[in-house]
Amino acid sequence: MFKPKMNFFLSVLFLFLILTNIEFAQTQEIDAIKKAAALKDNSQKIEALKQFIKDYPGSNYGGIAKANIFSAYLDLGKVDSALYFVNQYFAIIPPEMRMNPYNEVAYTLAQKKVGLDSADVYSKRAVDLARNNNPQNLSMYLDTRALVLFDLGRFDSAYVLEKQAIIGHENDPAYLLNLAAFEEATGKKLEAINTAALAIINGDNDQALIRLNKWVSEDKSTIEEQDKLKSEVASASLKKYFEENSTKDKISTNSNASVFLAQLGVNLPQAEKWAKEGVSSLNKNSSIDDIILFKKNLGIVYLAENKLDLALSDLKSIEEFDDPWDFDFWFALGNTYEKLGQNKNALNAYISGVIGFDNQRISSAAAKLAQKEGIDKQGLQNMIDKQKEELASFVPGHFNKKTSGKVVLAELFTGAECNPCAAADYAFDALSNYYPRKDLAILEYHVHIPGPDPLTNPQSFQRYKYYGGNFGTPTVFFDGKEKVTGGGPKFLLKNRFNVYNLAITKMMKEIPELHITGSAVKNEKLINVKLDIKGKPLQDASLHLALAEKSIDYLGGNGVDKQIYVVRNLIGSRNEIAVNLKNNSENYNEVFDLNKIEQGLTNYLSDPTKDPSWRPNVRFTGWRAKTDKIDSNNLAIVAWVQNNSTKEILQSYYIDVPAEASTQKAN
Repeated sequence: MFKPKMNFFLSVLFLFLILTNIEFAQTQEIDAIKKAAALKDNSQKIEALKQFIKDYPGSNYGGIAKANIFSAYLDLGKVDSALYFVNQYFAIIPPEMRMNPYNEVAYTLAQKKVGLDSADVYSKRAVDLARNNNPQNLSMYLDTRALVLFDLGRFDSAYVLEKQAIIGHENDPAYLLNLAAFEEATGKKLEAINTAALAIINGDNDQALIRLNKWVSEDKSTIEEQDKLKSEVASASLKKYFEENSTKDKISTNSNASVFLAQLGVNLPQAEKWAKEGVSSLNKNSSIDDIILFKKNLGIVYLAENKLDLALSDLKSIEEFDDPWDFDFWFALGNTYEKLGQNKNALNAYISGVIGFDNQRISSAAAKLAQKEGIDKQGLQNMIDKQKEELASFVPGHFNKKTSGKVVLAELFTGAECNPCAAADYAFDALSNYYPRKDLAILEYHVHIPGPDPLTNPQSFQRYKYYGGNFGTPTVFFDGKEKVTGGGPKFLLKNRFNVYNLAITKMMKEIPELHITGSAVKNEKLINVKLDIKGKPLQDASLHLALAEKSIDYLGGNGVDKQIYVVRNLIGSRNEIAVNLKNNSENYNEVFDLNKIEQGLTNYLSDPTKDPSWRPNVRFTGWRAKTDKIDSNNLAIVAWVQNNSTKEILQSYYIDVPAEASTQKAN
């Protein structure tokens, strides 16, 4: 799914916390910057942030304050003042590390079409730095530079540069959308229409379709001619799309193609056929992503055919699982409700589609409908704010249903500097409160994505590599076989909980292949774990054990200040403890030595750059807080048996480690 570029302030927060060795500030200082940055009135925010800079002249949060002032002044239209403070922000950062800040500021200015002379300078500096320091990611800097040149009216230069930028990103809708605009500006309208079509079929949610329809109407005067051109463009785009996706799942490819046809309004019978095939393929083992994708696509096709009741049925069935970034879904749901005369439901759907990002198509539809219902601009904004607050404060209650005995293991890969991880982290907090550990075991592995995280350790990184090591954060694995990606701000808590809960509920219905019991005994710094595993003989399966700290107070760059079930050590992470059950029962004795584990953490944190877990091209400048000490009275053991080939977890078991020297079984 196409996602909008990162908010400038969030990217600044990432960079600033990553590049500086910030010690924990006093509570008063942290509260002051949070309070100032949270003010909604931009004038008040500016004054509060200026006062913060005066009150805390040496604060490590001064850069964040200046970046916020830049954004606030831009929103007020005071460009000169905005540029003054952003240059002060740049001055804090070492020159060789200003590449991303220059690029983000240039992009922000280009999007707002203000301060373009400065954007010209910043984008050129970013490209020059990228050529020398980050050539593998040069395309993104060329893309921003081309956009700036386009806004300056240098269309030919923008077009030439974008042709370079798109190399390696030929199917990226953002690059395609820019290229289409530059083609049209240089007189290549038919090429622009075809490029816009490619942007649509590759996931653009808004502008590409608007531009394509506009350019088609400008090129052809009659409806018949316009429909013919759209059909020709659709055929050419689908041919290219199917060729490039020939090795992928045909049902998914056809389902996505059905939405493309629906958006262009051509060959709708074929679109319905493909979309129905996707929904018909769903079964109890289907992934959450497939369920959402196929039902959404069929709903969109039904809407294009004006089969409104059918559209509503499919779209409503996935409403609680789809996130605010899926603009096609929320526009389709709102549009369906509106056509059915259910304006209140339509407005709520539109609002759900703009709480994460101000999508032009949805916000325009919401504004028109609100006006029709007698709701002014401020009233609509109040409704949006209220929905955000309600979603962020979601409390699920408590699980009290009978299960099959399957203990599901939920493994979250997260990062304390990862802003999108906030929703996943809070959702895992909700899961931990909702489910007892006898039904759901939880583990969180911290990794250095996107920046250094002191809660990472070599064993967590080994687990990351175990699952392929080619994914970002947040990513969750349920019983090793259901992979769920994606996150966002805290207001996505309810959405992430619903998605995670869908996977958990599905797996709890499975009859477990194994039965695990066990206990833990703590004797000073040694934790002895005994496990008894019963079941039918197995092939190619291994036992894994994790030592997790149930709660750690650590404030990351994403604003999450409590980390739960943080994995501190693993036993059997390399599949070295085989589980065969030749006699239908086996016993295992393993020991966690807290002294050795803490010493290992100390050695690792003293210079993590020597370990494979460290990400290249990231400078290590120290930690905000040392996390090498383990609270021995706040530990848990999670044990599980996993198939080495399929990665499916057959059964899990949770044990609270006793606070004193005693034996503790699972609760």
